[in-house]
Amino acid sequence: MNSLAENLQSMLCIQPIRPQSNIDNIEKDLAQAMEASSSDILSSELATFLQYMEEHGDKASQELAACVDQLQELFLGSLHQVFQLAGVTVDSRMIISLDRHGKLQIETACAEQEHIEEFFSSSKALPVLFKLLSVQSAILDGIHHLRQVAETHNSSVGSERLSQVQQAYRVCLKGQLSHFYSM
Repeated sequence: MNSLAENLQSMLCIQPIRPQSNIDNIEKDLAQAMEASSSDILSSELATFLQYMEEHGDKASQELAACVDQLQELFLGSLHQVFQLAGVTVDSRMIISLDRHGKLQIETACAEQEHIEEFFSSSKALPVLFKLLSVQSAILDGIHHLRQVAETHNSSVGSERLSQVQQAYRVCLKGQLSHFYSM
């Protein structure tokens, strides 16, 4: 059975470019690599998956968004109840996140921070609920991005939208630390 990484690698057309001495040879190798991949950016399996996402992603997004909304209401309602029991009022902006150990933390300084963090450390359900909310939100974001790519890949009008998707990416040149990344 293939791993997920092997399946993804087999869907993508990846061919290394060997070092060249002039721009014409580089251009020739790039043209050959693109021609070898049928001048298509994506393999047929990945294109089929994107087609599926374009057709069915809206329903999945709507269902997941409704679930995220319910989880958010549950989390915020529970948080306000905990604060009320602790006698804490939130008058200014307070940012709460998970630390690297999966515990709730307050990122912004507040007068009752120690008191609130005591309640956070005693609660087993709030961090679990926050994790679930963050995971489902990340999945929802991923579906949104997949649908954007699917719509631009499957339509002939997508050149402007594809440009917007591609504008989120950069290449950083730092010698051996050079890398391709998303903003």
